[in-house]
Amino acid sequence: MADMVEKAQTSIDTPELQEILKKLSEYGLGVFMPHMHDPTTGNFAPLPPGIVSVEDNLQVSFLNASDPKIAQALPVGWIWDNGTQSVMNCVRCIEYSGRHGKSSH
Repeated sequence: MADMVEKAQTSIDTPELQEILKKLSEYGLGVFMPHMHDPTTGNFAPLPPGIVSVEDNLQVSFLNASDPKIAQALPVGWIWDNGTQSVMNCVRCIEYSGRHGKSSH
């Protein structure tokens, strides 16, 4: 198992993260592990800085955060950036007329 997956699975059971998860749920939020997959091995890999995961018409791709194609995409995932000491968007979803492409989730 990839180290990042093992760390995430172990960490989620700590009292500190359980308390954070309870608080997030009050806002309709949850916890996830931002990731992509190595194109050669398929193994989990962290999202590189400046890259966001984009869901468009039920397909996921990875684009630069400044790509104009995602300017109107809705942010649906966030991470803390230690370098800038701020919240950064890491997942965006492109909607079509209030829907998510082929399904409405």
